[in-house]
Amino acid sequence: MGILSEVYKQHPVENKYIIPIDFGSIKDIPQSHAWVEFTPPKIPKIISNNNNNNNNNNNNNNNEELISTIPIIDLNDPKIVEKIYIASEKWGIFKITNHGISKEILEKVEKETKKLFELPMEEKKKVLRKPDGATGYGSPRITPFFSKQMWSEGFTIIGTSLLHHAQLLWPSHFQGFCDIMDEYQTQLKDLAQKLLGYMLKSLNIPESEINRINQDPNNLSTALQLNSYPSCPDPTRTMGLAQHTDTFLFTILHQTGNASGLQVYKDGLGWVSVDPVPETLIVNVGDLLHVLSNGRFQSVIHRAVVNNEKQRMSMAYFYGPPLDFEVGPFVNYPGCEGPCFRFMKVKEYVSIKSKLLDSALAFISM
Repeated sequence: MGILSEVYKQHPVENKYIIPIDFGSIKDIPQSHAWVEFTPPKIPKIISNNNNNNNNNNNNNNNEELISTIPIIDLNDPKIVEKIYIASEKWGIFKITNHGISKEILEKVEKETKKLFELPMEEKKKVLRKPDGATGYGSPRITPFFSKQMWSEGFTIIGTSLLHHAQLLWPSHFQGFCDIMDEYQTQLKDLAQKLLGYMLKSLNIPESEINRINQDPNNLSTALQLNSYPSCPDPTRTMGLAQHTDTFLFTILHQTGNASGLQVYKDGLGWVSVDPVPETLIVNVGDLLHVLSNGRFQSVIHRAVVNNEKQRMSMAYFYGPPLDFEVGPFVNYPGCEGPCFRFMKVKEYVSIKSKLLDSALAFISM
């Protein structure tokens, strides 16, 4: 956590972009949150022109079902590797079943997340994210890149920040919240390491590279982001979370099943709703996996919309290599015409993304 904090200290955010409005007291949309709906241009990013003929997907590139719908992949499927390749190449996102995270723990996480966001605003401000910080309560960190603010509030957990902030929120009964979030992160980390193995295998990346990423498991770049999207008087004029791509290798997302909200941008289809499916989790490709795959896997553009009936919540687990890890394209595959991106340390890319957001991948392209 210390290194990550140092990265964010280089790019402080003004308090006006951190403090959410008190959504419970709002009767109409304030001008600060009034968006004009539009279909945005695709976020610029470098896609490999290499005609990759990965052995795992030769017979599946024309799978029309995967082109037109977001795949659901059973982690016990004997064809798991090739299915992950196709989904990551065509969509950059897929849903997984038989993932090993129990329904019980997901329900407990939802309950604790709801308890957190139901606190009065003045209580939540006790753990307000610092301008140069990475953890705590606040608006989405990407807020300064947009002219309007978003209809959401979040709480970011990295390392020991969980205990510190929980003690401030619930001085005499913080342990239950900590225990559940700790257990959830432990299970997600195990799942993420399994998924990473499948993904790198599908790219024909040697097992030694997997071991290199995981050789310092205590310093992996991980974070748990709890999100709340309150009900909104006029959802057509607001945005829950503006379009962006995620920074690290991939994200594992759980969204509550009471409402849809997550959308991904797909060429030829526009914005596609990623509706909740019972007992599934969502996995989406991030920028560093896009780089590592040399553009074969798509860092998916996504956003969140809101509704006027009920609060929606999601819990996102970000997974990446240690911040001192040097990441760059793997180019030893058939048809590769050379690297599309330069090598850099993870912390360098985090810094670039903090400054450039949409243009970060283009900035490191070759």
